[in-house]
Amino acid sequence: MQLVVDDILAQIEADRSEGAASLALRGLDVLEAAAPSLPADPALAGRELVWLVARIDTLRPSIAAIGVQAVLAVVRARGLMAEGFPPAAAVTMAVARERETLGQANVAIAELARTELGEEGGTLVTCSYSMTAAQCLVGLRPALVRIGDGHPVGDGLRAARWLSARGLAVEVVPDGALPALVRGARAAIVGADQILAGGTLINRASTLSLALAARRFGVPFLVVCQRIKLAGAEHGEIEEPPGFLPDAPDGITGRAPLFDATPPDLIDGVLTETGRLTAAEAGAVGARLAVLRAELVAEARHLA
Repeated sequence: MQLVVDDILAQIEADRSEGAASLALRGLDVLEAAAPSLPADPALAGRELVWLVARIDTLRPSIAAIGVQAVLAVVRARGLMAEGFPPAAAVTMAVARERETLGQANVAIAELARTELGEEGGTLVTCSYSMTAAQCLVGLRPALVRIGDGHPVGDGLRAARWLSARGLAVEVVPDGALPALVRGARAAIVGADQILAGGTLINRASTLSLALAARRFGVPFLVVCQRIKLAGAEHGEIEEPPGFLPDAPDGITGRAPLFDATPPDLIDGVLTETGRLTAAEAGAVGARLAVLRAELVAEARHLA
């Protein structure tokens, strides 16, 4: 069982293509895989869960949703153990409930987006591959979705295929060309890898340029995300995988950040399963979740 847990953890750490919500679900896979081997004693099982959630929480610092989701699941599991459920059953039940909650979140957010923007027509612009944003786009039924290609990871093209398979007309353009094509759009809609305590959005690189263009052209810029994306961290870590320009001449270096930071003043609204928030309000909710995460990580360090 430990080999399965370690394998999933390694997959999460190495993945550079899946979105934050998908990786958060993989974090739940870790807890589910560990459940059968937990000690029958709730106190000992609680310790193992705290250690495990601390490992999950530190896997990908730039994608805090993985840790937030794991923390919420463990808090729920510990509550069930306190009610008398055996540890293995408590974790299995908690993971199932968190999966259900995460699945229902996108439905609620899509409905909120329809209330915000109406149901049909026009052009909607997006970037990256956010399942929350994709489901909102399907519900909004635009005449056209325009999306950046997502170079070098290609997640924009993957999102385009998903949207096209659901009957939407999709136009893929290079990320660098996307800002100029925002003019006249009904709205720009993006997902989130995380929202920091001050309301800054961390998302796939090209999000900032899209937000700047939306502000310049008077197009609403909306973030759609589940509460697990409200990480509440003070600062975001921007991942930069090695190997960009491997054959560059002497004296030349290359950088290819996977994420960028969009300041809160460029965000017109954050739509979550609990309602519409300003960027500052989203940051405040995240700050409260961050305290919960910090408490569990501190507990793990104390136990070690």
